[in-house]
Amino acid sequence: MTEGFNYTYEELLERGLKMLPKRAVSQQKSRFRVPRPDIIISGKRTFIQNFNQICDILNRDPRLVLRYLLKEMAAPGVLEGGEAVIMGEHSPRAIEAILNRFIKDYVICPVCGQPDTKLVKERKLLFIICMACGAKSSARPF
Repeated sequence: MTEGFNYTYEELLERGLKMLPKRAVSQQKSRFRVPRPDIIISGKRTFIQNFNQICDILNRDPRLVLRYLLKEMAAPGVLEGGEAVIMGEHSPRAIEAILNRFIKDYVICPVCGQPDTKLVKERKLLFIICMACGAKSSARPF
């Protein structure tokens, strides 16, 4: 060691941490904001009125998202115009939880955490390809 530079490990660590750039985590999350599902229960049917808007933000085919939603809820349903119609009365909390699980498993890149992905089916396997970092991750088929 040279004279004049007698730092402890903790001092060097603190100095190094101060020199690191601040991460813009809040900017990343604010850029990707999915609206809450606008749910109306009428009779024995549940309507998600802003379903197409949600799918557009997720950059996923509405039929694919609906298929996942119906499979997880074990209920029949259809797309009518820009809204999803699910047979039976389902709580908004349950629908929102399933959509959040879909986003976590099939939209957000597991490597970099960015939402700029696309789903690709190769043979019988499903992959998430990230446009931000270029990662190709396998996803559970549904």
